[in-house]
Amino acid sequence: MSLIRIVQSVGLSGFNSLTDVEAVQTVLNILQRLISLTQALICVLLLAVSHIAFASECLNIKVTKPIKIDDKTGLLQSLKFEQVKLLHKDKSGICLPTRDTYILSFSEGIPFITTRLKGHTPEITLLEKDKNYYALIKFYAGNKLQVLKGYQVINSELYALPNFTLSSNVSNISIDEGVISVKNTKLVEEHSIDSVTLYNFDLSGVSVKH
Repeated sequence: MSLIRIVQSVGLSGFNSLTDVEAVQTVLNILQRLISLTQALICVLLLAVSHIAFASECLNIKVTKPIKIDDKTGLLQSLKFEQVKLLHKDKSGICLPTRDTYILSFSEGIPFITTRLKGHTPEITLLEKDKNYYALIKFYAGNKLQVLKGYQVINSELYALPNFTLSSNVSNISIDEGVISVKNTKLVEEHSIDSVTLYNFDLSGVSVKH
């Protein structure tokens, strides 16, 4: 029941003049407008909160598959890596994972992002060479393109090495006894020709093995 109906049900005998009645009616109208405005503001606030909630759900970090790791150093006794993807909302409102993959490392059990890859399905090879520890990370960047990036491992951190990005257009990169093998295919006069290049590496990057 509205405030106006309540007053009408009580009657006008308590008012001394028509002016008093009009004044009360004016006050009631103002109160009713305020109530309507408050209800509208509450609806807007609830709508905003619901959108923020949906957005926050979409921005949660989602842990995906564990990373395949080939440890030739024994570092995994003290190191741990995971891969994660961020979620985003597309134009239709569906939450989807981003194309980028983030590598998590852990320090005293606390995770942190140690590197970002422009692709998916990473594999890590841990190596020791000349008393330095390396993490060589292979991942897929679209179609059959496989990429290899090199990092120096210091404590639980990965530091990207300069001049250390290799790629294979047939998804064929291998690492054997500290030597990197990269296979590519190119089309020459309508014939496919395969080539395999061997690389050495150190803290300065990669170099072709002669």
